[in-house]
Amino acid sequence: MTSPSRESRNGLDRAVWRWLWAAALLLCALLLAAKIIPQSPWRGAIDTRITAMLPEQERSPLAARAESLDDTANRLVILVGADDASAAARKQRDAAAQALRQALAPIARLDDGKSLESLRLPAEVQPALIAPSLAGLSDDEWQARALRQLFQPGGQRDLIRDPFGLAGAWQSWLTPANLSLSGGQLLLRAPTSSADQPGNGYRLISATLTGSAYAMGDQQALEQAVNGVKADYPDIQLLRSGLVFHASSGAKQARQEMSTIGLGSLIGVLLLLWAVFRTPRRLPLLLVPVATGVLFALPLTWWAFGSLHVLTLAFGASLIGISIDYVLHLECMRRLATKGRGGLTALWPGLTLGLCSSLAAYLAITLTPMPGLRQMGMFAALGLIGAWLSVRLWLPQLPLPAQATREDSPAARAAGCLARAIPGRRSWQALGLLLVAALASLYGLRSDDRLTQLNPSPASLINEQREVQRLLAEPDGLRYLIVQAENDAALLSRLHALEGTFQQLNAQQQLGHWASLAQQLPTLEQQQANLGTMRERTRTLLPQVLRTAGLPPELVKRAEQAIADAHPLCPADWVALPAGEMGQRLWLDSRTAAIGIVRFGDVTAEGSAALARLAADDDSLEYVDQVARLSTTLGRIRSEMAWLVGGAVVLISLLLALRYRRSTWRALLPPLGGLVLTLAALTLAGVGLNLFHLLGLLLVLGIGLDAGIFCAEHPARSAEKGNPALSAKEKAEKGKAEANTSRASQASLLAISLSCASSLLAFGLLSFSQTPALAALGLACLLGLSATWCLVPFARS
Repeated sequence: MTSPSRESRNGLDRAVWRWLWAAALLLCALLLAAKIIPQSPWRGAIDTRITAMLPEQERSPLAARAESLDDTANRLVILVGADDASAAARKQRDAAAQALRQALAPIARLDDGKSLESLRLPAEVQPALIAPSLAGLSDDEWQARALRQLFQPGGQRDLIRDPFGLAGAWQSWLTPANLSLSGGQLLLRAPTSSADQPGNGYRLISATLTGSAYAMGDQQALEQAVNGVKADYPDIQLLRSGLVFHASSGAKQARQEMSTIGLGSLIGVLLLLWAVFRTPRRLPLLLVPVATGVLFALPLTWWAFGSLHVLTLAFGASLIGISIDYVLHLECMRRLATKGRGGLTALWPGLTLGLCSSLAAYLAITLTPMPGLRQMGMFAALGLIGAWLSVRLWLPQLPLPAQATREDSPAARAAGCLARAIPGRRSWQALGLLLVAALASLYGLRSDDRLTQLNPSPASLINEQREVQRLLAEPDGLRYLIVQAENDAALLSRLHALEGTFQQLNAQQQLGHWASLAQQLPTLEQQQANLGTMRERTRTLLPQVLRTAGLPPELVKRAEQAIADAHPLCPADWVALPAGEMGQRLWLDSRTAAIGIVRFGDVTAEGSAALARLAADDDSLEYVDQVARLSTTLGRIRSEMAWLVGGAVVLISLLLALRYRRSTWRALLPPLGGLVLTLAALTLAGVGLNLFHLLGLLLVLGIGLDAGIFCAEHPARSAEKGNPALSAKEKAEKGKAEANTSRASQASLLAISLSCASSLLAFGLLSFSQTPALAALGLACLLGLSATWCLVPFARS
């Protein structure tokens, strides 16, 4: 066993710094515990929304208010269906729906049972609202309808305030045609289902979580409720819609990928280290900096941002690959060059410069306006600082096994093997041609900033949500039209006038469905006309109805008095009623104007362009496409990131030139060559560059600079001719110095190779992630790190 470091005990080598670092990590452990213990009042949430990574959107004040109305994060809808139309299958479906309702009761407020009953209107506005189905009735038909209301079992018998049964017809008109109440539960039939089988369809369960869609406890309780019903009724079909299902799926996916990609990366790195160092008892000590880096970064990032994004967790699992670099360089130097004595003196400039260059790359991420990326950048930067401090303060104090420094150790043999890879003239010529061709191919580089390609939810869950929205004819709220008018009357008239345009787009299959106040309220002019018509019918038709029914004619006066007090229903009054709850997402309260919102679902690109042109030609309209806006934002940030990366490259190149002068190319060839070759590969593969490819390239830049710096610090040395003028003692001293330099160069090469291999295991495995953003980042790292590793022999030759 070799002795610990005997280097100077000044500065950071003093024991007090080691104890202070231990105390800081203990504090971080307490902060982390406060975030993950379920009973903690500071318990944190895991965010899975891809949009949470984006900055505050550039939108008009009206658009911001319109989108705040659409905040239905805790709402969920589940449709329970049967496999076939048999009575037994329908019975199973109804039992499963009832069981699911009972299972949801402890964690959610069921709000579907009141939906139909709440559609009844106040009597003073009902005469102004006549269902379209009654608009063409003749006087005789109105009288017959009034008589049916009096004598039909179950009919409405409010002879004074609603003698002609307007309320029932209005309630039926507002209720979706495929939605009905049967057996105490809501039944939703497919629009194409046959009316001959009224019992077929889905049981509708609509609920609102009492907790949070992002709370793991609520997600797990909901998952247990749904899985329990699935297990008890395996033949039923469940269609789910709601943010909580996507959040739960994202959290589950993150946990799986952390345990597969993260664990696979860790096992791969451990096997690699064991194969080279063959000291199993020391391997856990080599991972101490990695663990302390994560422990330092995780709680501080979590507390700084309030919540933690799932991509940050997955990104943190990959931090293993880069934070272990410092350990590898120190371990290789101690084993191969210094024989277990110190090692920091030779490494200190390279380690410090490597940390600074990596921090420059990661801190560039924190300069972006994207909260999620700032979080990832802060996590990575803190993790690297934590790992670097552990290497600097603790590892030199750990003794090294005596056999580890033997000339024939596996590490020495591996280093010697790698050192023989010296590129010749033809290799340099081939590399030159490859780089020229790669640069030329960048002419065809294209970008792809579509938000849809980054959706982390599984396709099955997305399809379920779309099917629920289709069956309910419920717009997703991602595209909408803001309509302004001087007053309520003008607004309703404008909304009704726009219905023709929407119907035309629907007929052209460019627009699926939409929701508008025009579908819930007639124009005020129409309501006034309805009032006049119903007053006239009350005066002329109701006496005949009363005579036929044998009722006293004095009731006509009371009915006329009741309808005399009736008035039209304005949008603001409508959305304040329980029946108007469905219109609250379609109305913006304002003192200066009347503002309505038309929300769309299933809009094609052509339909979206047509709606945009409609709004462009009219100052009272504003069309908002959130998907296009977010995609534009991603593209803008990608462009800004590209400039940041370019600026960072120029700045770092200048810094490196100050130290390495004519050898600066050695430090720049691995990172810049890796970037160019990766971009060329993506171009030739037809893959559009997105923001997360760029983030992967930023990692390649940081790791490549680390490799390049150590290539410049410890280049390969060719054998020099002996100088006959030197004395024997001088020749011996020179030979010893050259041997030490050669061993340091081989140790550096072995550390760089292990670093690239471990980084490939960590970041390259991300290309297999089911999260598209992480897969894009992993692909860029896989290509870039492979190219960087291949360029290292050129840089040190």
